[in-house]
Amino acid sequence: MKRQILRSATTMAGMLVALSLAGPALALPSLVNGGFESGLSGWSTADQTGSEGTFYVQGGTTSPTLGEAVPAPPEGTSAAMSDGGLGGPGSHVLYQDFVASAGSANLSFQLFIGNRADAFYTPASLDFATPTLNQQARVDILKASADPFSLAAGDVLMTLYQSVAGDPLVDGYSTIVADISAILAAHDGETLRLRFAETDNVFSFQMGVDDVRIEAKGGVLPEPASGLLLGLAFCAMAVCRRGRSGLKATLAVAGLLAGMGAGLTGPARADSIPAQLLDPALTVQTVVNSGLNQPIGIVFLGPNDFLVPEKASGQIKRVINGVVQPVPALDLAVNSASERGLLSVVLDPAFPTVPFVYVFWTESLSGVDSTALSDTPLLGNRVDRFVWGGASLVLDRNLLRLRARQTDNVATPGHPGTANPAERGNHNGGVMRFGPDGKLYVFMGDQGRRGWMQNLANGPFLTAPLVDDTFGGPSPDNAHLAGVILRMNGDGTTPADNPFFATGAAMGGEVGANLQRIFSYGHRNGFGMAFDPLSGSLWATENADDAYSELNRVVPGMNGGWIQLAGPLARVPTWKSIETTQFGGSLQQVRYPPTRAAYSAALAQARMVMLPGAVYKDPELSWRYEIGPSGAAFVQGNALGTAYEGTLWIGSSRAFAQVGGTGGSLYRIRLTADRLQADLSADPRLADKVADNLFSANKFDGTESETLLIGRGFGITPSIERGPDGALYVVSLSDNVIYRIGRAP
Repeated sequence: MKRQILRSATTMAGMLVALSLAGPALALPSLVNGGFESGLSGWSTADQTGSEGTFYVQGGTTSPTLGEAVPAPPEGTSAAMSDGGLGGPGSHVLYQDFVASAGSANLSFQLFIGNRADAFYTPASLDFATPTLNQQARVDILKASADPFSLAAGDVLMTLYQSVAGDPLVDGYSTIVADISAILAAHDGETLRLRFAETDNVFSFQMGVDDVRIEAKGGVLPEPASGLLLGLAFCAMAVCRRGRSGLKATLAVAGLLAGMGAGLTGPARADSIPAQLLDPALTVQTVVNSGLNQPIGIVFLGPNDFLVPEKASGQIKRVINGVVQPVPALDLAVNSASERGLLSVVLDPAFPTVPFVYVFWTESLSGVDSTALSDTPLLGNRVDRFVWGGASLVLDRNLLRLRARQTDNVATPGHPGTANPAERGNHNGGVMRFGPDGKLYVFMGDQGRRGWMQNLANGPFLTAPLVDDTFGGPSPDNAHLAGVILRMNGDGTTPADNPFFATGAAMGGEVGANLQRIFSYGHRNGFGMAFDPLSGSLWATENADDAYSELNRVVPGMNGGWIQLAGPLARVPTWKSIETTQFGGSLQQVRYPPTRAAYSAALAQARMVMLPGAVYKDPELSWRYEIGPSGAAFVQGNALGTAYEGTLWIGSSRAFAQVGGTGGSLYRIRLTADRLQADLSADPRLADKVADNLFSANKFDGTESETLLIGRGFGITPSIERGPDGALYVVSLSDNVIYRIGRAP
């Protein structure tokens, strides 16, 4: 039985509505305060744990908390009405118990429906926390012993009203009349319960109730809200209703096509269109087109001399004058399932004087290259420091061990079995950069975690134990330090000027030490980071689940907002709508479905876990549907011409062969003069900082990105780097090619 927050009115003041049946010694059941002129006296309310809002007393023409337009109470000056608190999903019940007595009687009430979603959905529960879309209102007579939220056949004696698909979404007060004679006779002398219930997890919902009464059949009925009664009772338990479509008990919800966010997944597959640039002043040439398998980065040792890590082989290969050398500089036993593998390599800022090379990779437990999801330790993502000896790399020390296993298909003790179908291997992030401050920045994806770093203070569960998963949480212990950008010294120690250093020191322990490492949090997953050479600011790309890919200028202590939202705060309703109604309605982990997300920007922000000194800021650019931004680099110098000085270039995490459209594209972003924002002035449609690209089954539509697009046909591009010559080098994991972009002759 689901836990509830129960509130019962204590005062029984108000009008007693009791009408007598004809005949001796027969008295109809009585309901107290059916017009709600004495508030909710005589009524009880129940709200599912985690709900936003409840039933309130309503007066006037705006809803009690959200301020949406509603009709005035039809009887007197007050009605009862559910509303969503600060603007979030919930399941709410208003009920009153009465003693049945045999007699010929009708139960009548006036009902307002204010469904702000796009449809009604009626699964067989009043559970708002389900991943299933659940947007409904219903009125029932129950056994008084039943749970207020029960829909069990043995508990529900009669359904007086049930919203169904096709009903008007917002419908003014209508009178509903039900013949309850058979129920009264069958349960003579028993205590029954009249229940008004609504559940909303798609968008906000108001259920207004007024003028509730039981009276003798043939007696004076309430004045109709409009029109005439549409017929009489059609059987002993029938319902007469004006101004609405028919009555149904359940509504089957059709399954939706599943859709997942972008990721750098194998195996490699070539693009299907040639690489091309859209500016004739630029040219693209192939630097390396053989000897590489799933290259994922490029690190320059000198002109025409660079290292190339391979995602699945675990090898770091050296390329001299375009020729891949026969002996790799390093060969690691990696687990490359999904988005794991050898993910990035960076050099010490003082290289080669300081000959350190930093590697982010996923360790294989078996000691050989593997794609088995379980063949990695729990903390299998590693950041290691190596020493460059001129031809090979030798391990110096391990700096970090981060989460790699996603065993969310395993039930968490104290909670029901999980609906997550299988273990996963994605959202490892993996990109690293050294900043102009000499510190190492490491992007760690969210790993599907649902704790503090994902803005869930109590984790994904509504009841105790309030953990993240079988390994603990929701605080960022070693197994839950995810969805973050970490900032470290080159030896792995933590800089004392990190934004949460003092907070972590005060907390102490493993969690405190991890908080000290954090530069920013509230991130989903990303493959691109770049420091602006003119301002020193950090810019990062972030992939969407289905809605709102992001480009962020990351400031110290930033909370990116995930999982309360993606994209700008003003777009919370759109983000929730896409995530709940399109592409399967999942945010990867079924334990926290998008149906539980807030409806309003205010509530989404109020729910964020704000560490002391944390700050939320909107992205500098978003795409309505996932566009798959990937590797990123700034142009410095005139190698591409003065028009490109200081521009930011972004690659794609999908090839054209995979998604068509903008798959394999390159984007060029200009910055404003103060270097704080993206300069989107070339397209007035981007004044709101959102590219409202269109729905497509595989996402990745390019609408409103036309002025940003600079190249296509480059395949999956996890890395773009500025070379010693000032040109841009684009690594194509799918084409197994490294391209060079320079000025045309």
